[in-house]
Amino acid sequence: MRVRTALAGAGIAVLAVVGLGLPAQAADWVSYGHFPTKKKCVDAGQQYVRENFNAYKCTEYPDGWILWLK
Repeated sequence: MRVRTALAGAGIAVLAVVGLGLPAQAADWVSYGHFPTKKKCVDAGQQYVRENFNAYKCTEYPDGWILWLK
C-alpha cells in the first residue's frame, strides 16, 4: 500500500514538473466591439490597453471597424 502511494505521489510530482516546463498558450484575439469610425475604434482600444489588456487592433469591415483585444 505504501509503495502504491509513493508511486502515485512521484507520478503527480513528475506531471507537475512537466506541466511547468511547457510554454504558456498565448491568448487569441477576441472581437470586442463594432465602431462606425476608425478614430472611435482606436480610442476604445487605447483605453482598454490602459486598463491592462495587452494589445488591440482595429480591422475594417464594410459597415465600420471591429475592435480586437488580446
